[in-house]
Amino acid sequence: MNLIVSRILGRASDLVQVEPTIALFIGAALLAVFLTALLTPKSAAEPGGGSSLIWTLYRNLMRLTWALLLVALLAGSISVLRSYLQHSLATFQRTHGRITQANYNAVQTIWGAEQVQGELNVDIYHTEEVTERIESEDPAKPALLKKKTVRKTVTGNPFVSARHQVTLRQNPRKKGSAFYDGYETDCAFAWKLRNPADVAQKIILTFPLPAQGAMYDGLVATLNGKDVLPDIQIKDASLVLEGDVTADEVLDFRVAFKSRGLSCWNFQVREAREIRDFSLTLTLPDLTKAKLNYPDGCMPPNDIKPTRDNLGSVLTYRLDHALTDKGMGIALPQLAQPGETTRAVLNQAENAWLLVFAAVAMSLAIAGVRQAVLLTILFVTGTAFAYGLLADFSDLLFGFWGTFVVVLLPLLTLCAGLLLRIAPAAGRGLAVQLILLEVVYPCAAGLDPARQPLYLNLCALILLLFIAWLLKRRLADDQPPADTADCSQV
Repeated sequence: MNLIVSRILGRASDLVQVEPTIALFIGAALLAVFLTALLTPKSAAEPGGGSSLIWTLYRNLMRLTWALLLVALLAGSISVLRSYLQHSLATFQRTHGRITQANYNAVQTIWGAEQVQGELNVDIYHTEEVTERIESEDPAKPALLKKKTVRKTVTGNPFVSARHQVTLRQNPRKKGSAFYDGYETDCAFAWKLRNPADVAQKIILTFPLPAQGAMYDGLVATLNGKDVLPDIQIKDASLVLEGDVTADEVLDFRVAFKSRGLSCWNFQVREAREIRDFSLTLTLPDLTKAKLNYPDGCMPPNDIKPTRDNLGSVLTYRLDHALTDKGMGIALPQLAQPGETTRAVLNQAENAWLLVFAAVAMSLAIAGVRQAVLLTILFVTGTAFAYGLLADFSDLLFGFWGTFVVVLLPLLTLCAGLLLRIAPAAGRGLAVQLILLEVVYPCAAGLDPARQPLYLNLCALILLLFIAWLLKRRLADDQPPADTADCSQV
């Protein structure tokens, strides 16, 4: 028994911290039930009975015990049904659009990781043989002469211009019950370089691949129109080409390939240097301007134009005589997951259901309906099962809206109609409250997450006004009619 009470109190404490407004209504509903059971008129509770002090104490103790049992029954029902709703939501989330880090890592292994394309690194140098004189500690011994080769790097900026073109198409990948935002790229990079030295030099061109372990198809590498792919080495996830350049020689180096990755793609000039006559054109055939999003640390493009079919965008980055370490790229938008609408509504079903419980319990208690506790449990159980059926039939009846029209709306409307016939004293306002809290609120809050607090506060305000009106009417009915005339005084 202590375990059950502690669990109920623990859930109540969690609810107070998460949704204090709902907790306030639940507490008010339990208090209304408790006071109604405790303050039942004698004629209704005990027709007749003794008038001794012991009998009065016994009768009041029984009323107190009965009121506490009713409150405990309602609290236990709330706990059980709330667990049922949470279990239904967890089951639905587990089988619909459940994104996990383990599955994301698996998709990276199978498909490809996020890609960060680095700029070409150019190292121009020559070697010289120098003689190093090492004096001996013993003055009588001659100095030791040692020859060694020294590498001297040319410090001038070899980049004349850069023209890069990248086409990125979305290609979502499914793993488990969720889709992950994959893409395919078709890249073509071109650089014009010039040897800044006035003598012949050696050159090392290092092109970093955008991701380790990724797939690169259709790889092409040319230098001044000549295929140099057979001469390229792969070192540290980079393509490395070594050669010689003459004084002031101009080089045209090009690299092209197709690849694929996840989530985002960006280009970055990591080397601290002046960026000259740089252009990057990023074509997104299936991403309109409204869906564009840029990764952290990336700059917006200089120009955004729609594609010819108006289904995508063309992003252009232009830099000249620039210094920056900002990236240039795109982050793919979040994908619509299976059952996304149903999951969004079910996320709000618990709050809606708790408000329905508070509305029904307080209304029936204030209206003095017989068997108010039993009716409350029956109706909130039916409401909970309606949300459970929404999760069960979502895949069978054309998603959320099909299930909403065929299952959820008829069931909740039936509950409202039955409650209106059973408890006419509560008026039509209670039926309107049920439709508002059961149907309108979870749909509006689930489909418009940015305004969830607004919808909750509006529903709470309307419910508070309704309860206040109902209580005022009950107090007015309980007042004895004013005597128009006291015949006994005549």
